[in-house]
Amino acid sequence: MLNTPLLLPKAIRESRQKRHWTQTELAQQLQVSQGTISFWERNIESPSVDHMIELIKLMPEIFEKLAQQEADILSRLYQLERAVYEGRCSCQGCGCSG
Repeated sequence: MLNTPLLLPKAIRESRQKRHWTQTELAQQLQVSQGTISFWERNIESPSVDHMIELIKLMPEIFEKLAQQEADILSRLYQLERAVYEGRCSCQGCGCSG
């Protein structure tokens, strides 16, 4: 079962801990409160786009983890589509259904 929303909180926590940073230390670098980091890591709130950019600048592996999960999801969707449409895609007249 996929649980996409929980990947980001886990990625933030793991990346922070890998650097031996406390929530307070990460919060200071991002100019947010420690509570904000806690909310992100517990999936209570999500970082804004601006905060995501800053998080990825500080901890680039977050982006890599998200990109890998997206690739995995797309691969699974492709497999599901082929199973549902008996080896073909759901396009009509595209010529890709081999």
